[in-house]
Amino acid sequence: MFKNFDKVFKFTFKNQAGTKSYKIFTAISAVLLIVIPIIISFVIVKTNGKDDDEGIKQCGADKIYFVNETNPDADYSFLRAIDAPGYENITYQTRTSVEDALSEIHDNGETTSLIYEITVNEDSVNSRIIIPENSEIIEDQAENLNEFIDKAGLVFTSISMGVSVTDLNKVNLPVNNNVYDVSGYDSGKDLFQDDAAAMEKSNQEILSVFRMIFVMLNTFVLYMILILYGSGIAQNIVMEKSSKLMDTMLVSVKPEALILGKLLGMLAAAFLQIAIWILSLVLGVVGCVAVLKTFVPNLPISEFMKSLGDLGLFTVPSCIMAVLIVILGIVFYTAIASLAGAVSSNKEEAASNQGIFIMLLLAAFYLVLFGGAMSGKDIPMWQYLVPFTSVMVLPAGVCLSIVPTGIAIIGVLILLLSAVLMVALAGRLYKMMSLYKGNKVNIFKALKMMFSKN
Repeated sequence: MFKNFDKVFKFTFKNQAGTKSYKIFTAISAVLLIVIPIIISFVIVKTNGKDDDEGIKQCGADKIYFVNETNPDADYSFLRAIDAPGYENITYQTRTSVEDALSEIHDNGETTSLIYEITVNEDSVNSRIIIPENSEIIEDQAENLNEFIDKAGLVFTSISMGVSVTDLNKVNLPVNNNVYDVSGYDSGKDLFQDDAAAMEKSNQEILSVFRMIFVMLNTFVLYMILILYGSGIAQNIVMEKSSKLMDTMLVSVKPEALILGKLLGMLAAAFLQIAIWILSLVLGVVGCVAVLKTFVPNLPISEFMKSLGDLGLFTVPSCIMAVLIVILGIVFYTAIASLAGAVSSNKEEAASNQGIFIMLLLAAFYLVLFGGAMSGKDIPMWQYLVPFTSVMVLPAGVCLSIVPTGIAIIGVLILLLSAVLMVALAGRLYKMMSLYKGNKVNIFKALKMMFSKN
């Protein structure tokens, strides 16, 4: 059935990948995928460095008098514990009025002191910074004190309104949660008391998040690839059929082999392009991570990668199997797209007949997203077996060890048989329609003609 398909494959691949536009577009895209992540890493480093360098600017004071008539005995010493260079050595004192603070500053000849007046209303806490006479502190420096106080936030406001530090500490006490079954409640043993059970719970949460992200990402990528290349394959088949080039080849090549060779030839060019882009993106991400690890030592990327290994995710065998599933799925869907080209005599008919391919792809796309992937629910087992959806969810199930090995193997076999069936069907339709002269037909009418033919 598929004898000599390699001749068609070589011919199609050369025509598709040998063009100047293909090479230029692939090369430019590859360079951008390497460079852009590295540029992003330097932007992140520069942004973090800028934030660290700026920080909270110093206010120029070595003593600050707080005046709070509502709570005159408030203790503001906690401000020394706030991480802000230049503020940890400031002396914080309280006075009953602004006049008392100004008088003391004048009597002591202080030139680097500020007064911070606080007025507490029913619905707000207002403040004013007062620069004493003959002070060395300028307005811009005094304004920096507001930024420092804002960093204290709710704690500063609570203490200013009369809440004690002791009461604040009680409010911030941690809440310990425990889960018991009936026997555990009687014995006082928490279900997640041991480390193994707690780790298992954590792993399940991580797996749930990974599954959702991986399935959605894989689905979107496949959708874009199939939309781009599926339409191209249908149009390419029609173009060469209308030029009668393929009719000449039918003398030495069976139609099934012709369709398979043409389909795989175009997909090989597509996969080569995608492989170059993925390799370039990996190099770019590796460069990005290397830059971030060098200039941002606290980046948690190492712990993130280590957690993947601990959970047994993305092993080499599972990744290889996932790639195989994706390839088979693309062949399956593009074989469906080739049906539109096989029954069409011109590009307009191909575009019209392509509707069935688009509808099937969209139906599977939304079924996967709203049938479990996007909602975070468990994906139904049948979606791992039906070829229309398995290509979108099975790679994630295999890489994350969610799907049993037996189910994964059955899913791959079903996908393989479905792809072969679609290629054979497209070949038979191509042969039948190459000699057809008559009214415009769609895929369903062509199938009816083929199976009703004696």
